[in-house]
Order: sequence, then structure tokens, then C-alpha cells
Amino acid sequence: MDFSPDNMARYLDHRLGGKVRIDDISRFGRGTSRQTWFVDAMRDGEKHELVFRLDLDAGSFGDAPLDEEYFIYERLGHTNVPAARALWWEDDPQWATTAPFYVRSRVDGDWNIPNFTNPDPRYDDLRIRISKEWVRKIAIVHAVDWKGLGIDQRLPAPKSLADCGPNYVNMIVAHFEADRIEGDPILLESAERLRDIAPPASKICLCKGTNGFGEEIFRGEEIVALSDWEEVSIGDPANDFAYVQYLVPEIRQDGKSIWGMAQALDYYEELTGTHVPLKTIDYYRGVRMLRMLVMMARAAAAVHRYPRIAEVRQLYASTEVALHSHNVLLQSMGLKTAFDPEIFQEVHMSVEVLS
Repeated sequence: MDFSPDNMARYLDHRLGGKVRIDDISRFGRGTSRQTWFVDAMRDGEKHELVFRLDLDAGSFGDAPLDEEYFIYERLGHTNVPAARALWWEDDPQWATTAPFYVRSRVDGDWNIPNFTNPDPRYDDLRIRISKEWVRKIAIVHAVDWKGLGIDQRLPAPKSLADCGPNYVNMIVAHFEADRIEGDPILLESAERLRDIAPPASKICLCKGTNGFGEEIFRGEEIVALSDWEEVSIGDPANDFAYVQYLVPEIRQDGKSIWGMAQALDYYEELTGTHVPLKTIDYYRGVRMLRMLVMMARAAAAVHRYPRIAEVRQLYASTEVALHSHNVLLQSMGLKTAFDPEIFQEVHMSVEVLS
């Protein structure tokens, strides 16, 4: 897609009808899993604030296809989940010159909350309030009638509570097989082990997959839009607690834990009546490392197939981040001696930048 003002004006004239004036076009600087462009336009005195989503020129980091992301946004529009509204899918080669894309509305708000990550105890109450707000919103996601919305027609659904873990692992491996350029014994052995040790789920629900500070849109202290649905699945609610990226901070006062994962799970149970065991979250942290490795394999495929247009971060992800992911999976199987205890967090920080 050509994001020059002249071409965008022509495209929106075609799509919206009438004469369109382009006021601003900018590419979102955070995250590189896909391209995100903001376009502000005026038509007949009405302002349109649009978000364009499309894959990178060499291919996306995300292991699920872009049209699946669009499908999820469209389905969420029929629920009370706070999310941007899907507007349209575009695959006409006249406009989608490099790859298909979709357009959604832009939600007024900001990903950032001043002082949320400030460790000063003065902001402990702020962090707890924001964490509880996320728990309330993810509980709404978990209450979605995914079967009634037909989401299981697009995402594989587990057959039972015991099948949630294996079903999710199978989906990850299928994404790997669909785009791999070479084998990965560590990935496949890890997948086999994770199938074998999967705990039963507390319930079967829609799971967002990627959560965290930087992924959601806030207005004040309220989440007005849950964003980044690239890792959406149907399965165990523990999956959403396994990767929360700062939104469930561990807070201690006078040597006592006043907030953390245990308290967040208690609050979730109070809201939903569903108990999520801590050990199940540990399991899904391991599964997410498996999915991360698949995403890094997609980055490697992009570099291999399109070296002239692949981005530098795709090369970094396919080497450095993939190495760390392999190490974590090897250690989890007892096949590698212990290494830097901060390596797991380091990998997640890398993915935070990339996703």
C-alpha cells in the first residue's frame, strides 16, 4: 500500500465516497510484528480516524495470518469487549499493491500511564488499580460466547478441559509447519513434552494471548480498547495470565506481598467464579516460549526468502531471540545446565519490542 497523501486521498475517495482531505499519516513506532499506520481524514465535515494494518514487506512476525486478526476484530464488534471496530478488508490489487490489509477505527486514548512502571512505593496504589482494571477486562473476554459467534469456525477449539493444552500446542506446531524453511528438533521435542504434561483447564474460553502494558489503550485509568489479538486462541484462561507484560506487578510493603499474581487470580475468581491455579500459568509460560520460537522461525523464513527487503529486527529475532528461546526450552526439559536467571525476562523484553 502506498501511504503517500495523494494515493491515500484517492483510495479513501473510492472507499468512503465523496471528496476526502488527508490531514495526517504516520506509522506507529512501537512494535514491528506488522505495519500499523494512522490516517486522519475529513469527508463532508466528518473526521475519520483510521488504523491500517498490513504485514511487513517480507512477511509478518505473527504466526497467524492477517485475515484472522481482522476476523477476530469483526467478531468482537458483536460483544461488549472494549476493542477497536473493524471497518473493512481490502485485497483489491489496485490498492493492496504489496499485500492485503484491513482498516479499523482508532480509539481515542494512550497506551501509556505516567508512573505506572515507576517503582516508587507512592505509585503502588496506581499499579494495583490498573492491574485490577486489566483483570476486569480480561474477565469480559473470557465470558465471550465464542461458539455462538462462530469463532471456532476459524480457531481450533479444544474437545475438553484436558484437551486445552494439547490443542493449543497443536495449533502452534501447525503454524510452524505452514511456513517452515527447515526442521527444528528442539521445537518439536518441546511440543511433544508440553502435550504430555498439559494440565486440565478451569474452563474453555476465548483467550486474547498477548496482554500487557503497551498493548492496551487507556483513557485515564480505564482500558477503553484491548489491542494486539495476534495470539488469540480458544482454551484455558491461564493462558492470558501467562504473559501480562507488567500488568500484574509484584508489590511488597514492609516485607509482605500486597499484590501479585496470586492476588490477581483471587480477584479474577471473585469476579468470575473460576479458579486458575498458579501451576497452570507456569505451564502456559512454557507454551508461550514455544510459540515465540515459531514466530522467530517466521522471521528467519522472511530473511531467507526476501533478504533484500527483510527488516533488521527480523534478522535479530531469527538469531538472538531464537537462541534464547531454544535455551529456555532446553532447560525446561532438563537438557541444558542453568544459565542467567534473568534470561527468561530478557526474552520477553525482546518480544515486547518486536510485537
